[in-house]
Amino acid sequence: MANNKVAKKEQGSNVVDISLLLEDAETGHNMSNDDMMIPRLRILQDGSPQTKKREGEYVEGAEAGHIFDSVSRNIYDGEKGITVVPVSYRTTYIEWKADRKGLVADHGNKPELLNNCTQSDKGKYFTPEGNEMVRSAEYFVYVVADDGTYSPALISMASSGLKKSRRWNSMINRLQIPHPSGKGTINPAMFWNAYKIFSVPESNDEGSWFNWEIEMLYDAKSGGILENLENGTQLYLEARSFKKKISEGDVKVSPETEENSEEDSF
Repeated sequence: MANNKVAKKEQGSNVVDISLLLEDAETGHNMSNDDMMIPRLRILQDGSPQTKKREGEYVEGAEAGHIFDSVSRNIYDGEKGITVVPVSYRTTYIEWKADRKGLVADHGNKPELLNNCTQSDKGKYFTPEGNEMVRSAEYFVYVVADDGTYSPALISMASSGLKKSRRWNSMINRLQIPHPSGKGTINPAMFWNAYKIFSVPESNDEGSWFNWEIEMLYDAKSGGILENLENGTQLYLEARSFKKKISEGDVKVSPETEENSEEDSF
């Protein structure tokens, strides 16, 4: 009977010609930006299907409070948090069917749509058709891993998350660093700095949930990511290029789903 067991190579038994790797690196995979999408990062809640073993969307080890990547399906410890470098900010208005039972449209930054909506006693806006209109603050970021590698993502904050967004925006806009000339100060690009984002438990009369919390990592005199991250200069330059692509509409984001909207309903 044939032995189908695959023999393992002893580590270091073969010498790999590094030139083979270098010849094929960066050759591309015939993929354009239209063939890829930026993942959404969201906080898992008690009702998230990723935390339910009987659900098809279940992710092993996922718990309420974890941060979830919608494309890779990786989870991050929300209490420990992750490091991000914000690249671009936008406001968008999302229209959902009643009770978040399906996405109607992402209208972009059109606050005038609220003029045709009625506001409930809980501060929510509804269209004449009964759909809910939700204002969402969105951040394109680079997620920086412990080993220094980084990848793009999108973070949305709505409802109770808008308070967190306003605080984050204030941190970004109030930051003043020494002017390179030595005279006065300047407000740097948002990707000059890095932030640690966590999930924290919150509650009110309607229930309990996990929300975002943001902490600035570097102060004004620290040099930001340029001085504190090993590949900070490269990251800064890539963030500048990424921001340009975003402004030109050349970035595709993982679509909104009912699951993404869970944390936005509180």
